[in-house]
Amino acid sequence: MIKMVLKLTSGIGVILSFIFLLTCYNLYKNLRNRPIYSLGRMFLKKESILAFILMTICFIIFAAARIISYMVILYGISGAVEMRIIATIRAPMDLIGAVLLMTSTMMLYSITRRRD
Repeated sequence: MIKMVLKLTSGIGVILSFIFLLTCYNLYKNLRNRPIYSLGRMFLKKESILAFILMTICFIIFAAARIISYMVILYGISGAVEMRIIATIRAPMDLIGAVLLMTSTMMLYSITRRRD
């Protein structure tokens, strides 16, 4: 069960990471090619607030997952117990954080995209 959860979250994580990479690149192109237009839209649209809130929640989840990992190391937990903690707590936290980060970046890309 633990290995299945890890494989599932890892597989979904790879797909989300690829989508996130493409979205970040497109957002970068928008900000690079039309900085005044893109930043103006980013800070004038109400949807940007939600995107930044989601991004902040993602950072909090990321930090909490790292704290869990460091606590496991500090307490010397290893073997099956370590894998159970990673599979049941940290892997789902990483997946939720990845979804929130991808969603917030897609929102920012959508906001900064030029509408012709």
